Amino acid sequence: MSNGTRTGSRCVVHGVVVASVVVGMWLLVFHVSPRPVWHHTFDLRVYRGAVRWWLDGRPVYDFVRRHTGKGFTYPPFAVLVLLPLALGTETTAIVVLTTLSGGLVVLTTWWLVSPVAVRHGWPRCVALGVALPMAVATEPVRETLGWGQIDLVIAALVLADVVALRRGRPWGGVGIGMATAIKVTPGLFLVYLAVTRRWRAAAVAAGTFGVTVLVGFSVDPSVRYWTRLLWQTDRVGPPTDPNNQSLLGLLGRLAAPRAPSYALWLALAGLVLIVGITRAAVLHRHGDDLAGVTVTALTAYLISPISWIHHLYWVVPSVVVLVDVAAGTPVAAGWGRRRPRAARAAAAAAALVVAGVFAGSLVWFFVGAPASPRTIVGENAYVLLVLALVFVLPARDTVGRAAARTTAPARPAGSSSSTTSEP
Repeated sequence: MSNGTRTGSRCVVHGVVVASVVVGMWLLVFHVSPRPVWHHTFDLRVYRGAVRWWLDGRPVYDFVRRHTGKGFTYPPFAVLVLLPLALGTETTAIVVLTTLSGGLVVLTTWWLVSPVAVRHGWPRCVALGVALPMAVATEPVRETLGWGQIDLVIAALVLADVVALRRGRPWGGVGIGMATAIKVTPGLFLVYLAVTRRWRAAAVAAGTFGVTVLVGFSVDPSVRYWTRLLWQTDRVGPPTDPNNQSLLGLLGRLAAPRAPSYALWLALAGLVLIVGITRAAVLHRHGDDLAGVTVTALTAYLISPISWIHHLYWVVPSVVVLVDVAAGTPVAAGWGRRRPRAARAAAAAAALVVAGVFAGSLVWFFVGAPASPRTIVGENAYVLLVLALVFVLPARDTVGRAAARTTAPARPAGSSSSTTSEP
């Protein structure tokens, strides 16, 4: 067989694989999932209404969208970020935000899968062709687009800092500071920077956030958001809402119709915070900053009182990490290092479960079903999976550092050694 024929055959196979994934995800989302794709960009309409209300000279936190009871719940600085979406027509705002979010899905997915493809000898365009429809099919990404949310912008700001810190840029931390200024919960990334001893980046992030707070006083000259409104979770929605897949949401659904125990929630949230940040620091120390950032984001999602499904973009990079391990990238430490075949099999199974559960909108099959152990697990499937990922997401040894430590010849006694770590 000639080289041209072999190349043509490979192109056909690649095309069939990509097309099969696209069709499979389309069937899963539109014919299996019970969750509608489009929510008429409701959240974008709330953003626009609140900003336009403020432009008319009225306090932004007094705004309530008619017939909904929904108002503005972000920090004051977010009003200035969202200002461009309120200046044109509603149709223009929908097109702009949807295009921006769609472009960020493509960009972040390419950034995530490209090094994995190179490591395993896969064509990068084919890897993107497989990964992109799967990423878009996951419910958090679909919900972000359907509600007109800005979660993909938040994720992109954080990932931009991952790139900046890897390259040693002095502005590393600005993205995290900006993300925190818009939605508050990314503030846990500042803790991650501190526990991984990247003090300059932590200071830059904190400084950026501090500046945005000061700028925010031009929107709301009072401190009521930070002292009162931020803590009124009932302004966002009830914790028992199936969309709320946080620890408090889990406890709320278990306790319904009674109120959940907030003492128990604080205890569990504190435990998850300690475990999550500790694991994130360990993952970073083993050289996998993407896994560390992902576990930090998942931890923030769990401990926040209200965490809507569209906040959970971070299941996408978690699946990428698992696929990388399943494809043969060794685990940096633990039992997976000692049993590589078992680690690959476990990672493959975990990736399939996470991708399938989130693409198939599993929780919505159980909402409203009669109470039973199966219903409890089903309607809380997302929070349970996220909890599992916080505890078990592995660190990858992408540069063979662990193998080098175990196979390198012993140094003569008294000789000095130095190690370098991947940025």
